[in-house]
Amino acid sequence: MSRNASTPPVDSQTSKRTIRKWSFEEDVVLVQCMVDLHNIGTHNADTGFKTGYLLELERMVAKKLPNANIKAKPHIESRIKTLKKDWSIIFDMVQGNCTSGFGWDSQKNMVTAEDAVWESYLSSHKDASQFRTRSFCFYNELSQIYAKDRATGQDAQTAADILEDIALEENAEINEGTEHESQFEFGSDDIDISSRIPQTSTSSRRKRKASEIDESITAATLLGDKLSEIANKLSDSIGSERVLQQKLEQLDGVLSGIEGLTEEEMDIALSKIPDHPSQMLVFFSLPPSRKLGWVRRFLSTH
Repeated sequence: MSRNASTPPVDSQTSKRTIRKWSFEEDVVLVQCMVDLHNIGTHNADTGFKTGYLLELERMVAKKLPNANIKAKPHIESRIKTLKKDWSIIFDMVQGNCTSGFGWDSQKNMVTAEDAVWESYLSSHKDASQFRTRSFCFYNELSQIYAKDRATGQDAQTAADILEDIALEENAEINEGTEHESQFEFGSDDIDISSRIPQTSTSSRRKRKASEIDESITAATLLGDKLSEIANKLSDSIGSERVLQQKLEQLDGVLSGIEGLTEEEMDIALSKIPDHPSQMLVFFSLPPSRKLGWVRRFLSTH
């Protein structure tokens, strides 16, 4: 990942009540948590995550950034929309079935193409013009989550399709929440439970049925809590370890390529950086021109 101009510092959320500025470090943590959650698999869907994942991401982010006060809605929800929109624009250029001539520079984290290719594509895709000169440091990570079926052609959505899906997912969450309330608020006078509980000749049987449903709900809730607890533990032991292990294997080679870094500085950095996982992710996200200064500042404070 390369920081550069990867993502705009201001979230696309335009609510008059909540406008949050995301720092690059917060973006790094959010994307890392998204990858961890995807690796666990409990909230996966065919093209990303299923309903309920935002609250789990809130918990994971809060654990890494306890003082940031980042909430599932609107903060995480809005930021993911921005990141996913940017990713989908790039993916459609680099991996799209109807495009050719585009490539991906993994060092600069930028789309590459000849001028003629750009001009032809931008004539009908104005929203892609920003990525002619702008990097996007989370392309590979988000591709792990959202590109599962696109590479084989099973998911041929465009950037516009993805934005439409986001709107549909939001409506589904609202509808599901409403349905949940209507099914289980037995105390409401406005709720008709006759379609869910068979009619009987005595009130005692209706009460017994309602009691059985309550017990089923309680059992399902306890099971869900237990699965959530297991997933939380796996998040730290599986998801994070995979990402950090990959970076750790690359650390020596990247340090060796920093011009001006002495062997002594390299050895000390190699022994200290792995002890600070979040800082290691920040280091890898920086462009080559900034790595030397970052390493020396890190060594002076650790």
